[in-house]
Amino acid sequence: MRFQRIIQTLSLATFLGLLLYAAHPYPDGLVTDFFLRLDPLIAVGTMVTVRGVLTDLLPAVVVILCALLVGRIFCGHICPMGTTIDLGESVLLSRKKAPSKASSYEATSRYRPLKYLLLAIILGAATLSVSLVYLASPISLITRLYGLSLYGAACLGADAALEAVAPLLSALGLRELAYLQVPQRAFAANLFVVALFAGILLAALVQPRFWCRNLCPAGAILAIFSRRPLIRRHVGESCTACRRCIRECPTGAIGDDPCTTVHSECIVCLRCQEICPENAISFFGARTGEKNLKPENPGRRAVVIAAGTGLLAGAMVRTGFGNTRRGNREHSYTGPTLIRPPGTMPEADFLSLCVRCGECVKACPTNTLQPVWLEAGLDGIFTPKLHTRWAACAVQCHACGEVCPTNAIRRLPLVEKNHAKIGTAWIVRQNCLVWEQDKKCLVCDEVCPYNAVSFQAVPDHKNAVPFVVENRCIGCGWCESKCPVQGSAAIRVNVIGEIRLASGSYRERAKEFGLVFRTKDNRIDKLAPGTFDNQSVSPAPKQDTGRPAEEKPNGGLPPGFIAE
Repeated sequence: MRFQRIIQTLSLATFLGLLLYAAHPYPDGLVTDFFLRLDPLIAVGTMVTVRGVLTDLLPAVVVILCALLVGRIFCGHICPMGTTIDLGESVLLSRKKAPSKASSYEATSRYRPLKYLLLAIILGAATLSVSLVYLASPISLITRLYGLSLYGAACLGADAALEAVAPLLSALGLRELAYLQVPQRAFAANLFVVALFAGILLAALVQPRFWCRNLCPAGAILAIFSRRPLIRRHVGESCTACRRCIRECPTGAIGDDPCTTVHSECIVCLRCQEICPENAISFFGARTGEKNLKPENPGRRAVVIAAGTGLLAGAMVRTGFGNTRRGNREHSYTGPTLIRPPGTMPEADFLSLCVRCGECVKACPTNTLQPVWLEAGLDGIFTPKLHTRWAACAVQCHACGEVCPTNAIRRLPLVEKNHAKIGTAWIVRQNCLVWEQDKKCLVCDEVCPYNAVSFQAVPDHKNAVPFVVENRCIGCGWCESKCPVQGSAAIRVNVIGEIRLASGSYRERAKEFGLVFRTKDNRIDKLAPGTFDNQSVSPAPKQDTGRPAEEKPNGGLPPGFIAE
């Protein structure tokens, strides 16, 4: 096997292994988002968007600087997107090589400026703090493909296979294995992700590795730094101009004269060196008489127009009616059901930082995290939210923060995460079996980990009815997900009272707002050691308004609500 294929195989296996471990319980010391931190576009685009340096993304800066030494070796050996495209092309496309005239750089340079223009559009929008990185980041795209679409399909296939062999396992006396099941995972927009990658793969019908040659903005960044790398292709005098290297080059980086090379397009796959019958090609040693071609230049006017297009797109997003950034940075407008993961940065900062890789969605053990479409505005597409009717937020888990490469979801210890209020439950009385039909039902109280549901007697009802105690409710969604009412639940979570901090302690803020989160039986170690206040809280008295009375320690507002 060729050296490049060995490295690609190991790199893809490492990427998939890390993605598999991006789950709860999160393994200590393992950086499952490592490949996302290597993406040059994520690093450059996000840092421009937030106007600051993100230390977690410094590995990508190292990748960019390495391009000065070894060119676009990241594209040819490390990038899982490129490896996946190579695998797809080997399966879908004929192995017949195009003639050398059709494979040379001059014949394939038509679309190459597009990647620079796409990069200019993304950076133009980033200057207005609008992140379009997710549209074209290769690692973000491939993480969504494997982590959402293919992972869900693999779980379904594995469970079907276990079901098929269950009778055989029973006959062999392996009854324990016969009852094994693989938890099923469902993800919003997975068909769109597959369709997008299918388009990227089918573009290879026009040119091999069409995405890498012509569209990848991360490749454009590396190409800018790879004009004359220290380690680069050189052709010696023994070349007989057989042109085999031109036909075999996967990115068309060799000119019509096989002695010429466009180094910014070369991915250092070493294929030309391996197949040269005269051993005339080397990547080290003397370079006397070296012949190089100039890369295709998109033109200053085209770059300016592209950057202006990005600025205009950013302005349209920021001034759109559905824009969630309206208001100040800590209290931006969001829809009532846009429940973000605990520890999420304030909305404006979150939208600038989130690269929509979907790793948090894949890592969520209950499958409640889902990518959204237009619910968060145009610049919120593919950002995560809790679908609390589908499932709840696991109390002992904060994998979403652990796997986030840009800290859009803060990495919080459980002691902090379990004080990060993400919303408040409220009861829709006309849907409630007790309120509307006077039937016995205690489900919401039984499943609430925080004792935030109180059943009390009211006039005209023989059964006690539920109330939500707001300063005990963290918005986890257990009540909504388990509500037995068909369709819309009788108890629902909305964003009222959510706390989102860019820095500082959630415990201290919760204490300031009079919030008390603890387990029902006062065993503070049930959720996380040292997490909850162990002081007793007296039951809230009845009130004719339909809500239990509580102290108003926050300027007269109900507990859990933030005073401006």
